[in-house]
Amino acid sequence: MVDLLLRGMFPALPTPVLTNGALDPNALERLVDYQISNGATGLLLLGGTGEGASLTMNVRRRAVEVTVSAAAGRVPVLASVLDAGFGGAVESADIYDNAGASGLMVIPPYYAHPDQAGVQRYFRALVKEVKLPIILYDNPYRTHLTLLPETIAAMAEERLIVGIKASNTDLYHFDNIAIRVGDEFGLLSGHDTVYVEQALLGAKGNILGSTCLIPRYWSAIQSHIDNGRLAEALAAQRRLYPFLDALFAEEFPTGIRDAFETLGLPIGRATAPIGALSKGASRRLESAIAELLSAGILHRFN
Repeated sequence: MVDLLLRGMFPALPTPVLTNGALDPNALERLVDYQISNGATGLLLLGGTGEGASLTMNVRRRAVEVTVSAAAGRVPVLASVLDAGFGGAVESADIYDNAGASGLMVIPPYYAHPDQAGVQRYFRALVKEVKLPIILYDNPYRTHLTLLPETIAAMAEERLIVGIKASNTDLYHFDNIAIRVGDEFGLLSGHDTVYVEQALLGAKGNILGSTCLIPRYWSAIQSHIDNGRLAEALAAQRRLYPFLDALFAEEFPTGIRDAFETLGLPIGRATAPIGALSKGASRRLESAIAELLSAGILHRFN
């Protein structure tokens, strides 16, 4: 298994699609360059923001290939494995490996409803079949399972996982993970509204949905954190709350797609069953975007 440095900012990218549902490679290449030129230390594909559970395998495979080519070795590219069970996860992992991914972010199985020991058995079986390093996608909202800090630490100790995207907003839970894993473990925040707090508790970086829209701003927050300016980092994060509340309202990731279109980079519509924002939510997002544009936090694509 290759080493993977999980530090800094790994924007979660949407998957640009054309009207016929095929990948839009030109838009994806522009997205990749925009992230890297504005401070990204890695890229995450095909998670919730990228609708990895809804896209065809051909679109997913091409998304990894295009991103790896556009990144050109500048940053690692992580691909999300959101399959509900073992066979699909192994197949996805193998395809992403062959497409050039540097690592995988894997969600626990969510159809069989395993217990703590069952999740460990699942990842133990997975590492026997998968060559790439695995990051645990801990998202209780999606899996309906809260993994105990002890379970996560045991998985890290056994080298079943090399890192975690923690999409649990429970800071006590996060802190109990932090005190149980070593410094080499890739402890990454997965929630835009509590990143600074999680960084204070030991997060080495983040995988966030909003970062793809404002990578430079999140890079500045990361710089504040790295230099011990936590008050400034927290104030900058709080500055985003109205935008984040509007961005993640209703059916995610429609807000991400609408925001890119407003900024001049259309990336297509979300995959069914995800629909459009209501008129009220759309107006709220437009207002939040306008406010951040005037503040120089958001920027239009030329």
